[in-house]
Amino acid sequence: MGKSSVRRDKTRSARKLAGDKVFDVAAELFYRRGVRAVGVEEIVKRAGVAKISLYRNFPSKDDLVTAYLEKRNADFWRNWDVTFAKYEGDPETQLKAIMTHLARRTTRRGYDGCPFVNFCAEFREHSHPGRRVAGANKREMRRRFVRIARALDARQPELLADGLLLLVEGAYAISQTLGGGRKGPGNALLRSAQALADHHRRRR
Repeated sequence: MGKSSVRRDKTRSARKLAGDKVFDVAAELFYRRGVRAVGVEEIVKRAGVAKISLYRNFPSKDDLVTAYLEKRNADFWRNWDVTFAKYEGDPETQLKAIMTHLARRTTRRGYDGCPFVNFCAEFREHSHPGRRVAGANKREMRRRFVRIARALDARQPELLADGLLLLVEGAYAISQTLGGGRKGPGNALLRSAQALADHHRRRR
C-alpha cells in the first residue's frame, strides 16, 4: 500500500471517528432535551470536534436527526427480535413478554418517552424525513401485533392489533405526564393487553 493510500485510510478513519462522536453526543442530547432545543454548536462543542466534522458526515442537521431516528428504529427491532423471537410458537407467552418488557421500560426512572412520538410532537410538518422513520416504526409494530393477533385466533386480528398498539402508545404518553414507578398507570399495560386479547378471542 502506498503512502497516499495510507493517508487516505487515516483520513477516512479520523472522519469516521469524528462522525461517531458527533452522532453519539447528538443522540443523547436529542433524546434527553428534544431536537429543536439542541443546536449544532452545542453538539460539536460537546463532541470535541470542529463543525466541519459534523457536516462531512451529515450534510445537515436534518440528516443527523434522521440518522438518529433510523438507529433508534433499528436498535428497537433488533432488541425485539432477540428478546421475543423465542416465543414465536406461543403467542400468549409472547404477548405477555412484550407487554411486561414495555411496562417495565416505560415506568423505569429516567425514561423520557418514545423517541418517535417525541420527534413527531416537535415536528408537525410531514415533509421532514424523520417522519418517515417514525411512521415506519409504528407501522411495523402494528404489523407484528397483527401477526400475534392472528396466532391468537382473534376474530378481528387487525382490530385487536390496533387496540394493542393504542395501549402501548398510551403507556408511552402517560410516562411523561403521570410518570412511572410501581404504582403508576403504566403498570396496567400487561393486564389491559391480556384483557383485550381475551375479549377478542371470546367473541369468535
